[in-house]
Amino acid sequence: MTLKLSCDLAYFGAPEAIRDVAQAAEDLGYDSLCFSEHVAVTTDTPLPPGFSRDDPWHESMTFAAYVAAVTSRIEITTSMMLLPLRPTVLAAKQAAEIDLLSGGRLRLGVSVGWNEPEVAALGQNPRERGARLEEQVEVMRLLWTESEVNYEGRFHDLTGVAIHPRPNRRIPLWMGAGGFARGVPTDGAPTDRALRRIARFADGYKMMAPLGLHPEKARDTAERLRAYVREAGRPEEAVGIEARLLTQVVPEEKWRDVLEEWSKAGATYLGLGNRIVGGTPDDQIAALAHAMNVLRG
Repeated sequence: MTLKLSCDLAYFGAPEAIRDVAQAAEDLGYDSLCFSEHVAVTTDTPLPPGFSRDDPWHESMTFAAYVAAVTSRIEITTSMMLLPLRPTVLAAKQAAEIDLLSGGRLRLGVSVGWNEPEVAALGQNPRERGARLEEQVEVMRLLWTESEVNYEGRFHDLTGVAIHPRPNRRIPLWMGAGGFARGVPTDGAPTDRALRRIARFADGYKMMAPLGLHPEKARDTAERLRAYVREAGRPEEAVGIEARLLTQVVPEEKWRDVLEEWSKAGATYLGLGNRIVGGTPDDQIAALAHAMNVLRG
């Protein structure tokens, strides 16, 4: 299987800028378009280098609906939607609507989020967000497939609950892990606990961008994940992997090598870290065009 290419949508506020970059990515042949979110910005939390509190952090589901409306083919990927911030039934309903209205183009990437004050601002306990996310994933999949859901858990108590319309397919639900420690970026490697969660619950794992700077650690992470997937009683191919390529840091002459190495390693996607670079929409489009030309030749 050919390794798919994904790219990021940089932080633009103007709708025409978002539209132009999204349509360019689609026209250039990228398979997936990814975007991150924050729902609230907190003033007492340090931000990672290169980020500003004034950056236009769009809410994932609203943003996905807009991107779906201005494109027709490219996969729409939340990367990552902070699922524990949301009521689960609402999140399931919104994802189902976007997948239906986009013609089955949603890849729902979810994570617990690194900004604990943000989680608290949305009315959730930051210390429970991992356990909450696991239960949310179970409930969402039931809501997407069952005509009536009855579920009693730690965070949910549902009796005779359903959403209509339900999606026409199993929405791929991926997870991210890595994060920051009080705004300071790590090497992007997830904890064992996070990898085990992905192995048990997710359809795929998207590496955090900094992990693209540590090839050996990235490969080790992929192998650990596969071991945990087998441990969980699932076939390895049940959990996809999106590796990362930071074209602004990795020398251009090595880009194809990275692509070929991850293709041989059985990854599903290779994702560019172009969002971090910023620049104007024209800068982003030019960078995406150049990367596609080099990688696909």
